[in-house]
Amino acid sequence: MREEIIFTLGVLILYFNLDVSSLTIHTEDVVANLQEDNSVVLNCTYHKDAKEDIAKRSIGWQKQINGGFEDIALFSPPGKQEPFIVKEKHPWYNNRTILIAPNTSMAAVMIIKDPVCSDEGIYRCWIEYYTDSSVITKTSQTIVGFVAKKPEEFSMSSNELEENKSISLTCNADVGSPQGYVQILKIPEYSNTPEVIYTSNTTNIRTENCTEYINVTTTHTVTREDNGAVFLCSSQNGLTQGLGPNRESSKITVIYGPGIPAVTMKPSKSVYCAGDSLTIECSADSKPSPVFTWSFLFENKSEEQIELPHHKSSMTFKSLHPTDSGTYTCTATNTARTKYSNTISVSVLVRISNKMSISCDHCGHTKICQHINGRNEWVFNIWIFIAFVFIITTAIFAVTSVILIILRRIPQKSTETNDKLNIERSHPYNDTSEEDNGGVYSSPTDLNRIHKNVLLLPNYNEPVGYTTTEDVVQYAAVQKKSTKDNQVSNDNV
Repeated sequence: MREEIIFTLGVLILYFNLDVSSLTIHTEDVVANLQEDNSVVLNCTYHKDAKEDIAKRSIGWQKQINGGFEDIALFSPPGKQEPFIVKEKHPWYNNRTILIAPNTSMAAVMIIKDPVCSDEGIYRCWIEYYTDSSVITKTSQTIVGFVAKKPEEFSMSSNELEENKSISLTCNADVGSPQGYVQILKIPEYSNTPEVIYTSNTTNIRTENCTEYINVTTTHTVTREDNGAVFLCSSQNGLTQGLGPNRESSKITVIYGPGIPAVTMKPSKSVYCAGDSLTIECSADSKPSPVFTWSFLFENKSEEQIELPHHKSSMTFKSLHPTDSGTYTCTATNTARTKYSNTISVSVLVRISNKMSISCDHCGHTKICQHINGRNEWVFNIWIFIAFVFIITTAIFAVTSVILIILRRIPQKSTETNDKLNIERSHPYNDTSEEDNGGVYSSPTDLNRIHKNVLLLPNYNEPVGYTTTEDVVQYAAVQKKSTKDNQVSNDNV
């Protein structure tokens, strides 16, 4: 029983000491621009429960002074006493302050006209109200500050200088309040992110119109990466979020180089063949762009280098010759630099093979690479010519053979036709029992057989003018006269 009584008393004590009220207060920080804003508005909005009661003069605005909060203005709930400035603060606020008491909006508003730098600081809204059995006070703070102004002047000693030299930057700015300071930043050419290179000390000076000037000069050593960069001077203070009002410089030009030239050969090979094509390219990082010169030294010779009349960044050989073998030197010069060495060279050896090797694989189909007098040279490939002649001759022979075969078949057909005609002429009686002698009637038997006909057709072997049977018989007798040896001559037949 005793323990239960103690527990109940504890709960009651805890209940009466807890803040079980639902009243809330809301305020916001104020950042003013003295060049544009002609007032500072402090707004204290509250919400309370119906059971909560606020007495007159129980709402107020205070400011932190010398480490503590002091009343500036007092307000009453709607329908009660009008708001007023407390007597002690009349000299600073009475003639430049407007007070708006809570009404249906439940807000206590204090407007400070024509703000000055001393208006910067920490303010607090407080409300004292009653519940069923206790008095409770709630507060909410507001910070009042003034944004920094755009710097009035920002200059640099030069906008063109050599790398590793220092540039002087001067900035004069009204940084505002509280805790004003200046920052100098750099924005590289290919970036949108500022880089802080200098931050001034924070000022604690107070003036009536909040004009807190900072005049600073700093130096920055530039590198070639700074080429094309711009610098910013920015006014900052304790209330500035991010980059404050700023002024931008022009772009700077950093003179540098040339660096050690880089040489590339296209195509890249250790040994080249006579007739190969080659391009030697030379490049160097420099601002402004470098001027190139070339020189040449024959391979395995101690002669002085020969200056080449070439001033471009690359040299092209359409067809290498053995005499092109040697060392080529590329020199990059930056004419803008005067105090430092402005010429840097690099050499590359181009070697033409003096031995027969498969490196001469670009000689083509009509030429071959041969070792002649200690050099690799292209010569005409005679076997290509022989093969070409052989192919042409073979083609001509094939075409000729085809034509002859075609022509030979045409006369054979004509001969067969004539033979048929002769057979038909030489056998007028269709006597097929006797041997056909091709229509040539030269034997006596033939003559006797033909004599029976009234008309004898002339034969193409008969003499001109012998057209009768009698004449033919006489002609045949003459042709069969005996020779001295009493034999008939075959030539007479």
